[in-house]
Amino acid sequence: MQYFLAHHLQRRHASTAPEEEEFIPSTHLLNSQERLPGFTGNTNAQKTAIKTTKARHQMQLLEAADMGRYGEALHIVSKMKFEGIKPDLLTYSALMTSASYHRQWLDAWAILDDLLAVGLQPDTAIFNALIQAQNACTSDYLWKALAKMEELGVAPNSQTFDPIIRRYILDNNTELAIQFYRAMKPRNIVPDIKIASELIMHVADAGYPRLALDLLVDFEATSVRRFDYTTWAKCLAASAEALYSEGVIFCWNKFVHGLNLNPGEGVCLSVLDTAARNALPDLATDALRILKNLGIKWEEYHYSSLIEAFCGNKQLKEAIEVLDVMRSQGVEPQSETASIFLEALSDLRTIDSVWGFADEMLQEGKSIDITVLQALVSASVKLGDLQRAIGAYKSLAEYGVSANLSIFNSLLRGCVSASHRDLGDRLLEDMKASHIKPDGDTYESFISLCLTQTDYEDAFFYLEEMKSAGFHPRYEIYSKLVKKCISTGDFRYAVAVKEMKEMGYEPRSDITRMLRNTKGLKKEEGHPSPVAIDGSALQFIETGGAEGAAELPTERFMERSDVEGATGPPQEQVY
Repeated sequence: MQYFLAHHLQRRHASTAPEEEEFIPSTHLLNSQERLPGFTGNTNAQKTAIKTTKARHQMQLLEAADMGRYGEALHIVSKMKFEGIKPDLLTYSALMTSASYHRQWLDAWAILDDLLAVGLQPDTAIFNALIQAQNACTSDYLWKALAKMEELGVAPNSQTFDPIIRRYILDNNTELAIQFYRAMKPRNIVPDIKIASELIMHVADAGYPRLALDLLVDFEATSVRRFDYTTWAKCLAASAEALYSEGVIFCWNKFVHGLNLNPGEGVCLSVLDTAARNALPDLATDALRILKNLGIKWEEYHYSSLIEAFCGNKQLKEAIEVLDVMRSQGVEPQSETASIFLEALSDLRTIDSVWGFADEMLQEGKSIDITVLQALVSASVKLGDLQRAIGAYKSLAEYGVSANLSIFNSLLRGCVSASHRDLGDRLLEDMKASHIKPDGDTYESFISLCLTQTDYEDAFFYLEEMKSAGFHPRYEIYSKLVKKCISTGDFRYAVAVKEMKEMGYEPRSDITRMLRNTKGLKKEEGHPSPVAIDGSALQFIETGGAEGAAELPTERFMERSDVEGATGPPQEQVY
């Protein structure tokens, strides 16, 4: 490479050199008759020999450039210099290509300078190789190369943009990659399908499925070439992951029905989620068909997506029938499935329509899944219609089912909202009669129900029973208990706060604020003060008063001054 540059510098200082001289070696000036060994004075033969030798060297140089052998290319041009062969644009192009293969960007710029110095005009291929050589450099050199192209009036082509776009894809610079991609359209340059596919898949992976599909559709609208299945699969997966329904439908139809391909289980599950969220039961059904073709057994989460799609599309009867299919296949609906129905039952009119569907199915001899009836009870409670919920509860036997724990818990929550303690007691009796064991929600609901009453002593009883049953009360239960005690002047709030901390909860701002305002709290009749425990009462009970002068110990109540002004719970207190 330095050979050409040195030759150019010598030509600039050789002012006496003839204008039409083909080549002057940089080492020394030769007479015209000494340029080639064996010269006999036949000028035409000499020119033919030069052309033949030049063609042979250029073929070797092109081969070296194609193989990326930069050192061999430099050796060939050195021989060309020694033999007095003048380089042309093809020579520089091959040398630039081999330099770009090894990212020799500094040498590439020197080659370009040498090319301009000998009076040649670079073409697009020269600059494409120059840009390729600078891939490992900062963007400043890229802009410099583009500015040089514009200065020399060299028009870019698709190969010019390919390395630039690929560079920004690898740098995760999506914005600039798209900017250069879109810059081809005003120049009437059709992008190469490979770089277009790389960009589209990169945009899809970046979480922009809508933009990726726009690029895909735009390319196929302006080109006769078509993307293969990998690009469509990437767009389908990205659209499904983003729950982009329009993109999923478009790519699904192309990939599954157009290309007749199978997207795989993972993509089908994502498509099912998209169908469920966007109320597309037809798409969900098609995805389940593909899963069945793959030999995958349908599980509860497969059915629940289909049910959600039907419910979102207001096809509640079809959703109920799916439950019947689930039972027939031995698949048990989960609580999440009931919540899907509950969200669909958003008003009383919808609830009445579902009851109508249930009656129709009953007349047709079909069974009504308890999940539907459970959702009807919960929806009535949620809408504040406790009477309707109780009516549904009493009619369960007509549909051949009995209330389960979830139904009882829903009804108890309705009792809490209505402050209906008597109804709550009757429901507890029904639970015991049905041999249904309460869970943590049952206890918490009944504790909350007790706290809605003026007499809330049973709340403490059920709290202890809940802990004895192995359930861990939530913070909200203690919060309600503390607030109730403070609002009624009950000094047992301090004990509740202490136990809250023992359970690992720290009082939140609303409780802390109320505790600061309890300094002037007065004792009220009917609410005993906390008793200091020293074990004497237990000793009296165990000995029956037979040992010593044991008498029933006098309860030693804490003085008011021991509690007033306390910011935390008093020690050694029980309720």
